[in-house]
Amino acid sequence: MAALFNWLSSSKAPRQSDCIPQEIELKRWATSEWIEYQAWLFRHAFISLHDWKMLWFEAQDWQDKPFFSLVTPIYNTPLKVLFECIYSVRTQAYPYWELCLVDDGSSHKTTLALLDALANEDKRLRVLHLPENQGICAATNAGLAMARGDYVGFLDHDDRLAPNALHAMAKSIRQQPDTQVLYSDRDMLSPRNTRFMHLFKPDWSPETLLSGNYLFHLVVYRRDLLKQLGGVRGEFEGSQDYDLILRAADTQAKVLHLPQVLYHWRQHEQSVSLDHNAKAYAYEAGIRAVEESLQRCGLQGEVEENPNLWRGNYRVKLKNPKQPAQIIRWSKNIDFHHMQPDSDMVILGENVAAMDDDSLLEMQRWLQVDGVGLVTGKLLDKTEIVHAGLVQRPHAEPLALYAGHPETTSGYMAATAIVRNVSSVHPSCCAISLKLWQQLGGLNPDYQSGYALLDFSLRALQAGYRIVYTPFARFQTQSPYFSKDFWPSQEQQRFTNTWADWLAQGDPYYSHWLTLEMNDMGLAL
Repeated sequence: MAALFNWLSSSKAPRQSDCIPQEIELKRWATSEWIEYQAWLFRHAFISLHDWKMLWFEAQDWQDKPFFSLVTPIYNTPLKVLFECIYSVRTQAYPYWELCLVDDGSSHKTTLALLDALANEDKRLRVLHLPENQGICAATNAGLAMARGDYVGFLDHDDRLAPNALHAMAKSIRQQPDTQVLYSDRDMLSPRNTRFMHLFKPDWSPETLLSGNYLFHLVVYRRDLLKQLGGVRGEFEGSQDYDLILRAADTQAKVLHLPQVLYHWRQHEQSVSLDHNAKAYAYEAGIRAVEESLQRCGLQGEVEENPNLWRGNYRVKLKNPKQPAQIIRWSKNIDFHHMQPDSDMVILGENVAAMDDDSLLEMQRWLQVDGVGLVTGKLLDKTEIVHAGLVQRPHAEPLALYAGHPETTSGYMAATAIVRNVSSVHPSCCAISLKLWQQLGGLNPDYQSGYALLDFSLRALQAGYRIVYTPFARFQTQSPYFSKDFWPSQEQQRFTNTWADWLAQGDPYYSHWLTLEMNDMGLAL
């Protein structure tokens, strides 16, 4: 015990007064073992001590200061990582918070001593000792019962927050006070305690969420929403956070994405992040969480783990539509702008063929989801990807992710291999709901090329509809669909002029931290 308190009183311990971080700690915590990511961190994410102080002073001038409760269940956590976790909260540039530390029956005396010592030093640290180990869900709900904040966030006992995490959350809440859920980007901490494996997420994507919990951390909820949801559910232990966000999504909660790396998720030998078979029950709970979400939304379908990906990725196969869709073949020489379909419509290029009987149905199935107006599939040239989701660029033709890569390439965040939200369909393989077609009055007659469908897609987004890409609708083509003939320069100019404001904001389903020059979703330095 003496060694513990000697360590606490050493230079590694936070200052008792206001816990201003040391410059050396800020630099060390911005270290990556990936050279490219290291360059990105120092260019875009490094917080100097001066920056930290400016954020702190800025928050003092705010009239409305959202108060945060952070909930951290603890069980026999190694001292060093637990100290770093708590230190990362105490050194926040935004000081209006409490940390609800729930000890879940730890048997390690050093863990208990550290909690009590730090709680005596900082009254914002509130410690609850449970009499016996009850599991992550019970401990989390005990923390939620303690929470007094306007918003509640979840911090694992061995992870870290970025120094500006709560300031960024608070600033966004002040700008959009009706926000109920906020989530940020994150990266990982290696066993050597350096940062890597960045995860730059898309904006809110309800259908992507059905393929897996892409939100991860940091996620912050309004406390009244958590009360409405009843906290986390013990029967979903291991995927309780996934079940929680699915239930929040099904209430039509307003969700906001902060495109900043505000959370650092630690890897260790027993963690799911390192060994995907460490907690197999978690993935089974994930399947049940998605199944219940479908039921709440009035949808019927089957859920299974995606066989082509690592664990934690799921495939939803919805029931077949009641009526067949009208199939239309087109090329750049065919005008179908004024068609009045009497059913949902599937559009295929003149030289595009479905690779199996299920592909056309797969696109139609997703049109049954409330709010989905268009669906697009995966386009292949033999065994190479032609289309696995388009990204809209401000001054160029759309970027086809992983075009030219083998079909087996899953890509960053499994972009080519999961059902996910996108900003537009591919003109050569898409499905359009009859309701949306009638609402928008068909295609814009100003376009005679693939831009007609891109324009229609953005009008659909503007009208509040969502667009889905599914890799399970597979099509074969041998036509040069990304030639200059298919994307004529005069129509490209018309399209970029018409949608200049939207395009300038960036494609919402593609992080602005990723490159628009290459199609491999690498970092944009």
